[in-house]
Amino acid sequence: MKKTLAAITLAGSMALIGAVPAMAVNTTYPAPPANAAVSDGTVGPGEQFVFRGKGFKAGEGLVIKVTPGGRPASTGASVNGRGMSVTGKITLPLAPQEFSSSANANGEFSFPVSINDTGVYTLTATGMESGVTASASVTVQGAAINGASNANASANGLADTGADSNLMIWSLVGAGALAAGVTSVVVVRRRAKAEAAA
Repeated sequence: MKKTLAAITLAGSMALIGAVPAMAVNTTYPAPPANAAVSDGTVGPGEQFVFRGKGFKAGEGLVIKVTPGGRPASTGASVNGRGMSVTGKITLPLAPQEFSSSANANGEFSFPVSINDTGVYTLTATGMESGVTASASVTVQGAAINGASNANASANGLADTGADSNLMIWSLVGAGALAAGVTSVVVVRRRAKAEAAA
């Protein structure tokens, strides 16, 4: 009887060991720093991408600034004419463009952007109340894209709702642990009956 109870206790503890919730101390953690990213780091001219970030106050107004950075977005053309010649390029930076947006209740924002000129651009979001800033960069390169011929349009299809391989693997691990627990109980009971009969 003692061995049977010990076997049941062992099998039960093996089966339920993962069912215990983690206990956390009631601690307030500091807010994560503001950060931002773009949905695609390299796009074609006129192709839409999303500039998104988090770490702002809930509902805060934002200023989104798009600044041209590296070549060729910030460079001008060569100057050559009537006895005057410039062998290099004269840098004529394009003016940054500013847009307005606002953070949602979680302090996050998502802003669709489309840039027509090639080059490297820095996108910066600045909180109007908090002064918090977050930035990301994007490279615009290649030929202009017509709205209908976007090569990435098919990649943005429906979400995959099927079962993934991790679900199946962990299901098999759980079934194996359950089978091991049942087997140990059966073996212990048989041994107990054999010892009692002897």
